[in-house]
Amino acid sequence: MEGSYILRSRKIVTCILALFFMTTACGSASPETAGSSEVKVITESGHSKANETGTTEVKTDSKDASEPDISVWYPYWDNATADEELKKIGDDLTTICFFAAYYDVSSRPFIPEDTVASFEKLKKNGTLSGRNTYLTFVNDKLLEKGSSLKDTQLLYALIGSEELALQHAKEVVDMAKGLGCSGVEIDYEAIKKDDKLWNLFNRFVTVLSKEAQQQEMDLRIVFEPSAPIQNYTWPSYPEYVMMCYNLHGYGTDPGAKAEPLWIKELSTKMKTLPGKVNLAFATGGFDFAGDGSVKQINLKDALSIKDQKGAVAIEDSTSGDKYFDYNDDSGQTHQVWYADQETLKLWIQTARDSGINRISVWRLGGNL
Repeated sequence: MEGSYILRSRKIVTCILALFFMTTACGSASPETAGSSEVKVITESGHSKANETGTTEVKTDSKDASEPDISVWYPYWDNATADEELKKIGDDLTTICFFAAYYDVSSRPFIPEDTVASFEKLKKNGTLSGRNTYLTFVNDKLLEKGSSLKDTQLLYALIGSEELALQHAKEVVDMAKGLGCSGVEIDYEAIKKDDKLWNLFNRFVTVLSKEAQQQEMDLRIVFEPSAPIQNYTWPSYPEYVMMCYNLHGYGTDPGAKAEPLWIKELSTKMKTLPGKVNLAFATGGFDFAGDGSVKQINLKDALSIKDQKGAVAIEDSTSGDKYFDYNDDSGQTHQVWYADQETLKLWIQTARDSGINRISVWRLGGNL
């Protein structure tokens, strides 16, 4: 790895790349597996009951262009060790996104009580001082039984008209501000090729940008790699984040989680946007079984399987990913592809070589 990769502090290099081992895909709050901690904390007017917490000091965008700007996601359902991980990262971490607010059976947004408690604790102990903080909203919805993840019908209900879009914009800004965050992050996924919904979403982002700016709140918009962002005119106010992972996974042949050429293509795509752009990366990967089934695994699981089966990992020269084969107890063949710390270094360096220094890492919480 070239020496130019070294960040302003070696501390954050070591900790960022050692800590964040992905176990679930960014963009899903996974409420059905999150236990019973989800408690609605909004009032009937849509404001958070936690509004006495005040707002967090906002860092100005004064970092030198050569210095990476690092963001992490703080998930509500898996935060047992997140606080310790934050301590290890040190002072170079600029942004924490609290993941995530989602929707009840009546399509009303709520913040899990664990998120409120974590935010208040981190604010009280000074962890949030000088850092940007965002409340992430995802289009997951609780049902009478179970949940609906990445629900696009929910989005039609939330932003299907100009009046609804304005109402929703005010709602999410008020909730994030009420919690005490300095910004709102929108991570609405699975729009895919629905042109009608993309038009509605584009209008919503424009309306939300105006509302956030008026209330002096920051704004981040998360895109999936397939998002047709080049087909629309986007406002310059938000920071735009591209998910640079899961190139291979569910529904694909075995392969890498990401690769430099793909990252470069996404970097070029993002540069068509006005304002700030950000690339998101994750470690971990997928176990591809011979029967076509696919299982998402974290880095520790991948290494554990490799050791248990006595397999030898091979580094893919194209992507930097590692992969190995094994047979399970029934004799079925498997191929595991995963990204480790060295892979992540390569991808971040690729982003920097493409002129993008804003990096997000999925995610904090129990993945050492």
